[in-house]
Amino acid sequence: MRTTSRVDSARLHVCASWAHHSRMTTPGPESWLRPFLPRFREAGPRVLDAGCGPGVDAAFLAAEGFDVTACDRHCPPSAPWTGPVAYVFADLCALPFRPASFDAVVASLSLHYLPWSATLAAFRDSGELVRPGGCFLFRVNASDDVHHGAGQGEQLEPGFFRVPTAMVSHSQTKRFFTEADVRAVIPTGFRLEHLAHRAIRRYQQPKQVWECLVTRD
Repeated sequence: MRTTSRVDSARLHVCASWAHHSRMTTPGPESWLRPFLPRFREAGPRVLDAGCGPGVDAAFLAAEGFDVTACDRHCPPSAPWTGPVAYVFADLCALPFRPASFDAVVASLSLHYLPWSATLAAFRDSGELVRPGGCFLFRVNASDDVHHGAGQGEQLEPGFFRVPTAMVSHSQTKRFFTEADVRAVIPTGFRLEHLAHRAIRRYQQPKQVWECLVTRD
C-alpha cells in the first residue's frame, strides 16, 4: 500500500518549477515530438504544454502551426516563444483551464515529482483538459534511470525518492515509474495508443524515460 505520511505537502508544488531545470540540456524536441505531429494534427490545433520550462517544446509546436498554450510556475524571460504561444503562470497541481479546453496536452518530464496520490490527481486533472477524441502525450522518469537518481537517497514511497542534487542547495523529490505505474496513471476514459521505454540524454548523462500517448474516448 502506498502512503504519503512522510512526504511534506509542500512538495506538491515542485512539479512545474523543476520542468524548467529538466529541459535545459534537451537536445531539442525534434527527436521525440515530431513522430506525434500527425496525431496532433488529427486531434486539432489547440495544444497545452503542461510544465513547459523554457518553452522549447512549445516553440517547436507553434512553429509547426499549432495554437499553443504553455504553462509553468517558473520560466526565464528569454523563453524561445515563436508563433501563437500564450504563456500562463500556473501550478500543474492547480491548472486554471476549463475542462476539454484542448485538443492535445503534452507533459514532458514534468509530472514525476509528486507523491503517488498527487501524481494520480495531476494525471487525472491533465486528462480532464483534453476534449473527447483528443490526446495526452507524456514522458516520465523510468525506474532504471540510475544516472538521475533512481534508487538513490531516501525512499519516501515505492519509486519515490528524496534525491540529493548539485543543482540546488537542498534535495529534490523524484518519482521513477515502472511500466505498471505508467499504466496506472492513465486517466479513466483514455485508451492507450503508444507506450515505449526510451533512452535519451539529460545533463550530458544517459536518461531512461517512459513515453506514452493516450486518447480520450
